[in-house]
Amino acid sequence: MNNAFLKSYRVLHDIYANRAFSAIALNRELSDCKKSDRALITKIVYGVPDNDIRLEHILSAYVHKMPKDDVLLFLKMGIYCLDSLSLPVYTVVNDIAELSKLSGDIRTVGFVNATLKNISRHIADFDNYPTEPIARLSVVYSYPEWAVRKLVKDYGMDVAEQIVSFRSDTRTTARFVEKCTAQDISARYGVEAEAAPLDGAFYIKGALPQDDSCTVQSLSSMAIARVCARLTGERGSFLDCCAAPGGKSVYVKQLLPDTSVTACDIHPHRVALIDSYAERMHVDVRTLCRDMTEPCEQWQEKFDTVLCDVPCSGYGVVDSRPDIKLFRENKDISELMKKQYAILDNCARFVKPGGALVYSTCTVFDNENGQNVRKFLKQHPEYTYGELPLREVPQADGKGCYQFLPYKDGMQGFFVAVLRRIR
Repeated sequence: MNNAFLKSYRVLHDIYANRAFSAIALNRELSDCKKSDRALITKIVYGVPDNDIRLEHILSAYVHKMPKDDVLLFLKMGIYCLDSLSLPVYTVVNDIAELSKLSGDIRTVGFVNATLKNISRHIADFDNYPTEPIARLSVVYSYPEWAVRKLVKDYGMDVAEQIVSFRSDTRTTARFVEKCTAQDISARYGVEAEAAPLDGAFYIKGALPQDDSCTVQSLSSMAIARVCARLTGERGSFLDCCAAPGGKSVYVKQLLPDTSVTACDIHPHRVALIDSYAERMHVDVRTLCRDMTEPCEQWQEKFDTVLCDVPCSGYGVVDSRPDIKLFRENKDISELMKKQYAILDNCARFVKPGGALVYSTCTVFDNENGQNVRKFLKQHPEYTYGELPLREVPQADGKGCYQFLPYKDGMQGFFVAVLRRIR
């Protein structure tokens, strides 16, 4: 049995059946995997969920009744490999059929084999997609129809198509503690490196050691940390309200060694992640397990800057979390908005007069972003828009809020607003 296909199936089964996070499930399976198989497994594990709607649509043209559970998963894996990877047709068909023996049903093996053979003859020319614009975008780019409708409402059809069609490259973004060049990194770690827009950040192709010299962190996370550090200033006080796994808190402390940094999360195991991150990077961050929708009298007007990087739908990071498109539903948005606003409303009390409240998400929907901020400013006359101190990103620098979109900004789709407390 093809080991790469078997391991890919195990991860995908965990994602589809148990709603496992794709990155966590993948890393667990790769830990005892041959180096030669890792790239293929990663492509399949991310590619199948990312193309799920389109794969199922293609399959629907070749079956009378849609199969379920693992049989459906075997076929989606096969269609993705036939359509998107440079693998021989016979290898895909035979190895997926062999994989389907895990079902324990010989009829399933025959069905999978025959269906993939049939699809392989026509898939290169397949273009039987819906003609209605929103349905077509949904199927062609495997984006839930409800999400496409939201994007069209927020941005218009042209921008919505650019958002759903964008696929980022496979490079990792990392930052280095000591000043260095791309050439230094390549020589030291044996990886390809290219300077990113933020100081100390690089695009990396290859594996980096998880030591205290560097850390993997998205550009959006780094950008928000830099905004918070510049608003706080040396010897200030900074509160990160939804901090796990701790990347922003740790980075702020590294940028401002003399500033007091407090990082909170509602779950004890996630607070432990912050502690572990801070320990690895040798910084002193105070951590607490707290529900940030609950009042805290001792924190009234205590902090120079408060970051509310709130739980969100995650539709700005679906390139690295394709499982979001599988399980997030439209009905989830209203509940998320309530939680987001409750956190923002409560944490506004913790900012000193003259201080800054930073609101951020990793989504692209206006409901969770601008709408929450506009509501907040209406109900909190003691606040007004501040300015984003982000000189490395001219299109955002100086604005009160900014929505980053991957296709035009080269960063994940995050939103950030600076709210200045004027009294």
